Amino acid sequence: MTPKQSILAVVLAAIALPAWAADSTLPANPQVSEPDTELSKEMGTTKVTTHGTSSSSDIGYHGWGLRAGVADDVDQVVGGAHFNLGEFVPRLRFQPDVQLGAGDDYTTLYATAPVYYRFGTETRFTPYAGGGVAVGFVEHDGSGGGKDDTEFDAGVKATGGLEWPRPEGQAFFVELSLGFGDLHDVTILAAWSF
Repeated sequence: MTPKQSILAVVLAAIALPAWAADSTLPANPQVSEPDTELSKEMGTTKVTTHGTSSSSDIGYHGWGLRAGVADDVDQVVGGAHFNLGEFVPRLRFQPDVQLGAGDDYTTLYATAPVYYRFGTETRFTPYAGGGVAVGFVEHDGSGGGKDDTEFDAGVKATGGLEWPRPEGQAFFVELSLGFGDLHDVTILAAWSF
């Protein structure tokens, strides 16, 4: 097993173990409830009230979290933070992040503005997929004979992952991102939302 594969296995195991040990009585999707329709007769008319989901926007600050993982091309260990800024419509979450990477004589700093669609399931796990635009800086340390330089990079990320909530309102997730443009080709990370 290569060092990169060992790091990946340790990171995924460290995040997955607490989730497997979590209370299994948690509802399937505590943040997304199915509509509940209530009918009542008022003076010969029918009034329909819908509880639960709505088509209105839920944009606003809903929490933050930490993330860590590994990236390829350039080979790096990455870490950072993400911010849950709510949903444009039900299940379509806006969750920007900032990531710092180190390794392979490079230091990277990227900010990404992704939108994720969270699929409804009958389990505790919520798969999601989406993507967004990423911009940032890459600094190359030319101590090995090359020259030092810093450049601005931009690109697009396609992302998929699996999230599982905790009883305390926190959530763990694992994520795979593919970068297009001047970004890491592949990033695998695990995260914890507060």
